Amino acid sequence: MSASQINVSIPSEGVTKRVGITNIIENAADPNYVRRNIITKGAIAETELGQVRITSRPGMDGVVSGVLLDQ
Repeated sequence: MSASQINVSIPSEGVTKRVGITNIIENAADPNYVRRNIITKGAIAETELGQVRITSRPGMDGVVSGVLLDQ
C-alpha cells in the first residue's frame, strides 16, 4: 500500500476525518488487488472508524478519500 491515510466523510455527522488505513477488504477491479493491498476507486478499506468505500482515484488525484459505510 502506498497510502497510509484516508480522508473519511461521515455522512451521519456531516464531518470529514483523516484516519489510518489498516487493510484492503474488497476490490471489484481485480481479486488479486486485495492480496496485494492495491487501492483503486470503489475498493473497500478497513480503517480505525470502520469500513470505507474509496471514492477518489488515488493514482490520478494523489489523495485517498472515501465514505464511511453503514454498519
